[in-house]
Amino acid sequence: MNEQKKAPSRLRQEHTERTRDLIMEGLIRTMAGGAVTWSIPEVARESGVSVPTIYRYFRTKQELVEGLSAYVARKAGLDSMQPPRSPQELVAMVREIYLRSEGMGDAMKMALVGELAQEIRKDSMPARLKMIEAALAPVLDSFAEQERVYLVRMVLLFTSSALIRAFDQYLDLTGAEAADTISWAILTLTRAGSSNEGSASLLSEEEREME
Repeated sequence: MNEQKKAPSRLRQEHTERTRDLIMEGLIRTMAGGAVTWSIPEVARESGVSVPTIYRYFRTKQELVEGLSAYVARKAGLDSMQPPRSPQELVAMVREIYLRSEGMGDAMKMALVGELAQEIRKDSMPARLKMIEAALAPVLDSFAEQERVYLVRMVLLFTSSALIRAFDQYLDLTGAEAADTISWAILTLTRAGSSNEGSASLLSEEEREME
């Protein structure tokens, strides 16, 4: 009897998830078209669902936009990853992101660098910075205060969708080749604080004044 009750519930959940995915894919295609402004009817047209259906799942445009971050994370498999606790774990996570990026469709890749995606990134930036700082915590003490800021900024850039796209379009690298490059860069930077020369590559005060 319980199994019979569970079956319709499971079917409803699957239908809900499929419909939400259709709406998200429609939003992604709308964003990939390069539109700075967009409307719910446009997303409905791209999704193949009605406008009332979209409002049934997302009460406002803001809710629709907020749902995109979770959708992209799920598609990329990021929602199942544990937050990194060390530079090595961070490198492993970044490698996985680059490898999985090859499975993303062109529409999603285009959407991730669009105007709307930039707004989403602004909202998620504090959490991303906090995650990176936590992962780099074991080595941050080896750096001067300003150098810590530089390091976190660089690692944040390394994990950005814009750089993933750059490796693909500018250098024509595979996900594995890009992952190897980024892994080397992160590990090299994190080791710089404990090297004999420290951060010799940074400009001295005198050099800054001469610029």
